[in-house]
Amino acid sequence: MQDELISVERQEVIKLSPSTLNLYLECPRCLWLSWHRKIKRPSGIFPSLPGGMDLVLKEYFDHYRGGDSLPPIVADKLPGKLMNPLPKTLMYKDSQRRAILIGKLDDALEIGEGLHSVMDHKTRGFPPKDGILFPYQLQMDVYDFLMQESGFPTDHRAYLVYYYPTPGQLHNDFPFVVEVKDVLANPTRAKQVFEDTVKMLRDKMPAASDRCIYCNWAEQINNLEV
Repeated sequence: MQDELISVERQEVIKLSPSTLNLYLECPRCLWLSWHRKIKRPSGIFPSLPGGMDLVLKEYFDHYRGGDSLPPIVADKLPGKLMNPLPKTLMYKDSQRRAILIGKLDDALEIGEGLHSVMDHKTRGFPPKDGILFPYQLQMDVYDFLMQESGFPTDHRAYLVYYYPTPGQLHNDFPFVVEVKDVLANPTRAKQVFEDTVKMLRDKMPAASDRCIYCNWAEQINNLEV
């Protein structure tokens, strides 16, 4: 047991984020290979529109930060006021596991009585379907957990703000719909997934997930007869 403790203490600190936790749930092997062997999944060209939208939204929301009213595009859709100041980075350190969980908020709300709610901007090409995609759900779970661990109590209610185009007179500004969906955040689940992910990364390489298109592709290539 003592040897195991010494071994863990000498290992590199594991740094995780909401995206890496979602990768663990999708395919533990892909995350293990990325961490231990520096073999990352292939990636295509990343679309620039979401990044550009994020910059515009940040500047727009920051203009109203510190005031008593929300930005007009969400004034009738969200409670409270914008959190001021907004922490740039939230962090949870687990000294026993030598692991860190990091998250960067899009924004957060002050809803009264010292409580907060996290929110995240989502740019899409089409209206969101009913229900919340689990990657988004886990992201809100993690942010809620990190807020509490950073000394910002929450009401466990998070908000996804969707922006998507709609038909209209394009010469009168490009028409976008703003739709808000509230999410019941589960910080306990976030902590459990974080701990499970660290445990997996400290162990031997796991089996490939049957649902992983990358692992399935690699297996077919390896078994290809030339």
